[in-house]
Order: sequence, then C-alpha cells, then structure tokens
Amino acid sequence: MHRLLEHTADLRAELTGADFGALCGEAVALLRELLVGDCRVEPREERRVALAGPDEAERFFRFVRELVYWADADGFLPAACAKEDGAVSVRGERFDASRHAVDRQIKALTRHHFVFERTAGGLRAELIFDL
Repeated sequence: MHRLLEHTADLRAELTGADFGALCGEAVALLRELLVGDCRVEPREERRVALAGPDEAERFFRFVRELVYWADADGFLPAACAKEDGAVSVRGERFDASRHAVDRQIKALTRHHFVFERTAGGLRAELIFDL
C-alpha cells in the first residue's frame, strides 16, 4: 500500500510492504503513478539495480533514487519489479507520448525526513520527492 501525505513543499509519501521486495514493488507503483498517473505501462524492457549499501534502509533509498534517475535521464517508466539475490529486476518501458501523459516531473528523491522502519506488518518507509 502507498498513500500521499501532506507536506509543506514537494511531495511526501508513505509506503508499506510485507518485506523488502514488496516495499520495492510499492516504490515502483508509486513512481509510475507520480510520473504518468493511471496510464498503462508495459513491461517491455528489463533493468537491474544492484542492492548496495550498509543496511536495508540505505539499499531501499538507493533503489528508489535509481528509479528517479532512470525516469529523468531515459524517460524509463517502471511497471513491475522482482527482488533477486543482491538485486532488484525492474521491468517497464520508455515514455511514449502517444500512450503516456506526464502527470508530474520528479527532480530528485531527498534524504530530508527519510524514514525506514520495521513494523509488526513488515516494512514502512516515508519518502520526499522534489518536484
């Protein structure tokens, strides 16, 4: 599950998932929604993100940051993901103006008020995006 939260500037979101893979899946769904709303995104291309960092929180932050980078640099829209050993495989496609409408442009993911925690139901994260 993910939902938008009130914030004084930019965009703040909360994501929850039963485990790390599910949380990454919510990040993919959130980015797709922020970028192109409810436009359909096809899983035509596959990219991998190596999970690097000293802990789960840092690995998750870097994963989401990579999604933002791909969208900005290549117009890559994520459709789905799967956690693999030491990486996350992301399927999606490049922006196609004949099928996708820009909803928002994301400049960056910030560390400002970044939250990553274990809960009784799994994992919870809060992210703030510069728009």
